[in-house]
Amino acid sequence: MYSAQRAKNRARQRTKFAPALDLTAGDVVHEDIEAEAPFSPPPADDIFGFGECEDEETLEETLFGEEDDAPFDPPELEPEPVFTAPAQVQAKPEPTPKSQPIIEMSPPKDRPLPAIKIFAAWDRPEAEALMRILSADPRLARAEMQIARGGIDAAAAEGGADLFLLDTTLDGAAMLAALDRLRETAPRACIVILGAVNDIALLRDLASRGVSDYIVPPAKADDVARSLCALFADVDTARTIAVIGARGGIGASTIARNLAWSIAERQQQNTTLVDLDLSFGAAATSFRQEPGFSVLDAAEAEDCEDVLAKALTKPTPHLQLLAAPKTTANLEIESEAFERLVANVRRTASFVILDLPHAWEPWVRTALREADEVIVVAGPDLASLRNSDNMLKLLRSERDKQSAPNVVISMSGLPKRPEIPAKDFAEAIRVNPLMSLAFEPELFASAEMDGQMIYEAAPDSKAALQLDMLASMLTGHEPVSRPAPRVVKEGAPKAETPPVPVLELVTPIPAPRRKQRPARTGFVALQEPRKARSTGVVRTVAAIAALTAVGVWYVGQHDLPNAAAAHVVNAFRA
Repeated sequence: MYSAQRAKNRARQRTKFAPALDLTAGDVVHEDIEAEAPFSPPPADDIFGFGECEDEETLEETLFGEEDDAPFDPPELEPEPVFTAPAQVQAKPEPTPKSQPIIEMSPPKDRPLPAIKIFAAWDRPEAEALMRILSADPRLARAEMQIARGGIDAAAAEGGADLFLLDTTLDGAAMLAALDRLRETAPRACIVILGAVNDIALLRDLASRGVSDYIVPPAKADDVARSLCALFADVDTARTIAVIGARGGIGASTIARNLAWSIAERQQQNTTLVDLDLSFGAAATSFRQEPGFSVLDAAEAEDCEDVLAKALTKPTPHLQLLAAPKTTANLEIESEAFERLVANVRRTASFVILDLPHAWEPWVRTALREADEVIVVAGPDLASLRNSDNMLKLLRSERDKQSAPNVVISMSGLPKRPEIPAKDFAEAIRVNPLMSLAFEPELFASAEMDGQMIYEAAPDSKAALQLDMLASMLTGHEPVSRPAPRVVKEGAPKAETPPVPVLELVTPIPAPRRKQRPARTGFVALQEPRKARSTGVVRTVAAIAALTAVGVWYVGQHDLPNAAAAHVVNAFRA
């Protein structure tokens, strides 16, 4: 830009001095340029020869003129690429083994014990302290642990446990004899002994008697816990009961919930209820629970066991609930995920109740095929008869080793509704129903509204007794206790009821008469006939008659001067 303007100025100066020089083409000028310069040099502060400029705007006008009269548009210059010399790549020396960091591998995570019964017996006080520490270990949280004194002899007297953790001071033949007595009462239980003698011959004798592990002191609680977890890493002792309805609205979910509650609270068995009705499951509402995770979250999680521990809630001390999702979006579950979920759930309790939806999905068929017991809830109607027959035919072909499916008839005795007789129903499906539940709509509805189970609402009702009987038939256990009424938590806290004031009575109230027990002779109860209660008129007449009789007696005993009185007396006698 500046060179173009400089060339223009030079051409203008040549034109100015051309007449004085009178130069023609081919003439050579030999004068000294420095001596006879055609123009004077610009001042020092004007290196471009454009004169003095007051400011930058004047300079721009001088150089380039106005915007409209610009001699040319400045070219758009592309930025030149910057090339940098590539740095010389030097091969990095391989680190020496000494410079490599030492990575400490964390030990594998111990799988928690399943829901088993542990009986721990001790002979030494230090062993008792160790067992107390074990009872608080999170890896044994699912197990039910009982600690007692007495060693192997106490365990032989107790029996009925899945695992025996025994501390003993016995040795030799005395220990072996005590183990033989224990095996008579618990032939299939695992036995872990905390001994005091490290003898190879003794270890062989213990192994021949089915002792799982023999730990010699010094032993830490963590070492003992790891040994116990290793014994049951791939073992689950739970029994699975699947409940499904032959058609919708037949009450299968209600039976599943009450059955789970009866096993947990009436039989005192650790039970887990899994609500698998992904679309319309209402078990959480019935038990007044608000879980943070659902059965779908546990099934889809990579660490299923960890999410399962967060999803389980405890409505009662012995009952756990795995609720259905709160929403109805993305309600699909894969068969592999379902199998992994059931395998982890079986380790949480002794009994697992699966509340299956009325759908024929692949994972539903898997649950019915792999469950230990299957209950098909049907009604005494034609639709239930047809669906039950189809389901039973399919289950008979797929359940080879498991027990045959069971049938429970629900909603029988509905007024003004024709029903299929129980005998004809059994002949059609070729299965004798376990029982036929009575139709008590008021009881079931009131229990549902109050957030209670049938036994909690009416312990002496026929339905409660039938559900207890059904639970005993499936588990083999009898009810052992009468649970206390469960407090239902509502949304808003209830105000405490003020105490009833005691009123002092002025006149005492006589105590009520005790009813006289009828006399019994043999098997026949004899009762005395009730005496008719006298009314006021009868009492008045009786009083007058009594007074008259007294008066007559008095007159007869004395002589009356009045003849009229004597006449009256004679008339009364007559």
